[in-house]
Amino acid sequence: MRPAPYTFEEPTNLTQAFANLKDGMPIAGGQNLMPALRMRQIDTPCLVSLEKIDSFSNDILVTVDAIQIGALTTIGELLNCAVIERELPWLHTAASKLGDTQVKNLATVVGNVCWSDPRANMSIALLASRAEIKVVNEKRLERSIPIRDFFTGFQENCLNDELVGSILIPRNSGDAGVYDEFSRQPNDLALVNVCVVSNQEGVAAAIGGTCATPIVVTLEHTDNVKNNDSILNRIISLLENYSDQFSTDQFGSSRYKLELARVLLKRALPIVGEQL
Repeated sequence: MRPAPYTFEEPTNLTQAFANLKDGMPIAGGQNLMPALRMRQIDTPCLVSLEKIDSFSNDILVTVDAIQIGALTTIGELLNCAVIERELPWLHTAASKLGDTQVKNLATVVGNVCWSDPRANMSIALLASRAEIKVVNEKRLERSIPIRDFFTGFQENCLNDELVGSILIPRNSGDAGVYDEFSRQPNDLALVNVCVVSNQEGVAAAIGGTCATPIVVTLEHTDNVKNNDSILNRIISLLENYSDQFSTDQFGSSRYKLELARVLLKRALPIVGEQL
């Protein structure tokens, strides 16, 4: 199937970009958008490339307090960053499981998040990392959105005539963490995925694939993190509070997905405990 006809614009600044976006959709790597266009799941008269916008970059900037991932940073570039591999190994693992080499070299971290699929690898790992989304509007006004407030529905988010300029991850986001997933075959989109990260404030567990949006639950450190059964039971108890939102679809029943999440969490927690 061929996509409906569209024009392709390459603005060089935000003013031009937002003018084009009045009738179009933004595109960076296009690894989710282009298949959807070809299948005519979505339609747009214009694609607006973000590649040449002067204020957007593919840099990964490291400061004393945070790691900033640029709007155009690809999955492959993230994987080649030694700081990410050393300080955020769970994010590195999530990136390593996202598609084949060709996809990794084209797909952007921001694009994977903005597509707002509840099973997106980057979203799950960044949720557990307590990341923030830095966005900008047509007037060049910026705001910061905690990633847990970013997703509003299946493939929906809270962007309001805005573009994501970068993602900010605190340097103290985690002392230990694990990303794990269940998929039908390697490089396939996960059916259910989880990321568990522990730091001085507590434990954050992000779960994807059970609901229309990812779920993130947090526990303060009232128990020893190495007490896996206690932590697991508390996380599952909090997860079950969302049971009325669990979805049954062609990939499995809500009960099946909850059990997958339980197995993945049970597998991840001992590893987190060993890392501390």
